Amino acid sequence: MKCLKKVMALWAVAAVLAPTVVLAETRIQSDIAYRRELMAAMDWNLVRIAQTLRHQRPYDPSRIAGQGRALAALATLPWVAFVPGSDQGATKASARIWQQPRAFEAAVSHFEALTRQLAQATAHAPLAASARPLERVADACRSCHHRFMR
Repeated sequence: MKCLKKVMALWAVAAVLAPTVVLAETRIQSDIAYRRELMAAMDWNLVRIAQTLRHQRPYDPSRIAGQGRALAALATLPWVAFVPGSDQGATKASARIWQQPRAFEAAVSHFEALTRQLAQATAHAPLAASARPLERVADACRSCHHRFMR
């Protein structure tokens, strides 16, 4: 009888804790999906700017300026979703993000600053003046991905 009571108690505890575990897992997957979508949106804007600079898309000053502003705004958003435990599951995030938080934060700050510079270049300068800032942003992307992706 004691054994049955213990088993029942364990099942009761498991029934209470299971939704918490599922909720935590769901929350982490939601964070991963959030940052993945933001990264895709940043890439979309970056590619459109690059295509315009390569004359693969028509040059529209207001459109490229909007893409620059969008990229700079998007660049500030995904980092809050890099929560502990979100290096597991359907993600390419490396554990180095949490093992080297200062290096990751420095890379993020650098990237954000470069996207602001690109936004300024796309808004106020002739098209050719955006080439170097775009190259710097792309280099920052590659560098961060090399260091902090699996």
